[in-house]
Amino acid sequence: MGEIRHLLHRNISESGHLERIVAAAKADAGFWLMVKEREMERQTIGAEVDLEGDGDAIDKSASARLTPTITELADDLVSRMFGTCPPEVLVIIQQALLDAARVELSAVR
Repeated sequence: MGEIRHLLHRNISESGHLERIVAAAKADAGFWLMVKEREMERQTIGAEVDLEGDGDAIDKSASARLTPTITELADDLVSRMFGTCPPEVLVIIQQALLDAARVELSAVR
């Protein structure tokens, strides 16, 4: 795989980098399991907020959050693949990983 030293925001979606990043995450079974766990955690927190009607559920669950976080997972994966990545691009990558995990998890139900 060729090494790209920097990801630029303007071409992340258009150049196939997101698909490549998601495919790399899925290819590493342990890594992908952690991403799916983060999506399940996100869904659980969302359900708790819906049930309680306020943000207290988020505060209560903060101490029980999984580590490493999705931010740390995405940063690790991208830095292994591409090198450095601007924070605004990392947010897009995190969402792409969570979206792919959500699709996979919903197919199982």
